[in-house]
Amino acid sequence: MREKSCMTRNLIFLFIGLLLIYMLQKNGNFFPVFFLISPLFLIYRNRKEKRKVDKIDVLIGILLAILSLNPIYAICIGLGYVGAKQVFDNSSYKINLFPKDKKEVIFYGIIPATFLILLNTIWFLQTVSINVGFRLEAITGSLIASIPEELLYRYLVFALCVILCNNQIRTKSQKFLCYLILIVPHVLMHFPAGVDISFIDVVLMSIFGIILTRIQMKSSLLLAIIVHFLIDFFRIIIFGV
Repeated sequence: MREKSCMTRNLIFLFIGLLLIYMLQKNGNFFPVFFLISPLFLIYRNRKEKRKVDKIDVLIGILLAILSLNPIYAICIGLGYVGAKQVFDNSSYKINLFPKDKKEVIFYGIIPATFLILLNTIWFLQTVSINVGFRLEAITGSLIASIPEELLYRYLVFALCVILCNNQIRTKSQKFLCYLILIVPHVLMHFPAGVDISFIDVVLMSIFGIILTRIQMKSSLLLAIIVHFLIDFFRIIIFGV
């Protein structure tokens, strides 16, 4: 019982810490620092437990870092993927890299992507004029957003949750806290601290966060990245922003 309460407390501290990092954004963006320290911590723990690094995982990490087109987060992404993947490979709690079958592609890829693209389009129609046209930014901008956000805010952070719970996320409260940790900081990140946030904006962003988190937890990192990419891709194609 004492061990379970300790694990729950660790998750609460992580959640509060991420909220504090968000609030400090008024004085600078501290998330890159957190996302650099976290992979180093995971890699240190993995080496301490003598877990071997798979060369394929290193190559995938490098590829994701390059595709992110984000020099600030590239190192964090490469290290973050390798560190988190090692944790998941040695735990019963994990996020898969690829979907298992066609059924997952349909239920956690095509269906949520269609719904979220339509929801995002309706949301933007309230304030932005349609300006349809193909733009290179639709590809680059979508990569810059989808890979860092899905890999760092969810894949990496869930690996931290697994470590902090000693590979034992058992109680309903612990599972609930994990979902909060993967959703709330990512939602708030879209609204810089000190900026007024409308209730409807928070609700809609929460819907996106909940669904994308569910895709990772129930299917794979790759599907979450693809769905996230498509949401931003069609927004930029339709609205130019």
